[in-house]
Amino acid sequence: MDTTNGTAPSLPVALTSFVMTVIISRLITKNNHHVDVQPSSEPNDEQTYPQHPSLPNPSQALKLIKTRRSIFTKQFSGKPVHQSIVNDMLEAARWAPNHHLTEPWRFIVFESPGARLELSGLLCKLYSDAQEAKGKPILQAKIDKKLKGAQLSSHIIAICVSTNGVKNPFVEEIASVSMAVQNMHLMATCHGVGAYWSSGGIYGPASSSSKVGIENPEELSQFLVRHLPYHKSGESITCLGWLYIATSTEI
Repeated sequence: MDTTNGTAPSLPVALTSFVMTVIISRLITKNNHHVDVQPSSEPNDEQTYPQHPSLPNPSQALKLIKTRRSIFTKQFSGKPVHQSIVNDMLEAARWAPNHHLTEPWRFIVFESPGARLELSGLLCKLYSDAQEAKGKPILQAKIDKKLKGAQLSSHIIAICVSTNGVKNPFVEEIASVSMAVQNMHLMATCHGVGAYWSSGGIYGPASSSSKVGIENPEELSQFLVRHLPYHKSGESITCLGWLYIATSTEI
């Protein structure tokens, strides 16, 4: 067939072209199957980010987190904790994440035996009042536990959240305070000191709505205001519980 006028090539020519295309394609595929894949020279995820030489490595950090435990009253030894350790715990607390840098945590430290005794007396009264309001019995074991905890503790720290001019949702402020307390727990663990966050039935939701809030009894609010540092005396705060700090027989 004449192809000079633009007509299709003859069948033998077209078939030959097709066969050559298939052969070349198979040769390329065969060669690709024998290509050796070299391992990537890129480091793995653990090596991707250089570690600061002064920081603990990831396994050490995880070990600290997994070692932390709540130390309860029955494990307290009654021996004092040095003030420098408590200061380290408070310093660790203030580096917790917080939205808009509100730093909403407020901590009131009760160290002297008289201050701890006054606090435990108030907590026993608030517990009794709460039980009566609910129509439930007052358990002497609970009273004894609160008194013993105050007696054997080295320090008791009121865990509070500031409610002055809050521009964040209250739940975020509580979350920040909670993370601050976790930092305190981790620092206590590093020092071999026990800590226990206690709340209890004297704290309750401010309302039955879905908004998160805590309502303190008026007597507790007045007590906390009396113990605020002078420069914070006009501040409105809400107590979320108490951090008992003590040496332990089981650490």
